[in-house]
Amino acid sequence: MAKPPTYWPLSIVVFLLFWLLFGAIAMYYSAQVNTRWRYGDVDGANQASRSARIINLIGIGVGILFWIFVIKAG
Repeated sequence: MAKPPTYWPLSIVVFLLFWLLFGAIAMYYSAQVNTRWRYGDVDGANQASRSARIINLIGIGVGILFWIFVIKAG
């Protein structure tokens, strides 16, 4: 079984460009993938990977909506 993706680069992009809070939470879960995988917790690593992906996608969506609102209001 292959190690699940960490989504670390996407988490950094979300943190810097879209929404800080979601990016920070996603970076936490991204780091958990490697930690859990190293300790042999395959299910935990898969869950952390899914959580990182979902939080990143939510952060992108909220960030895009925020920037659209800012541009239209400005």
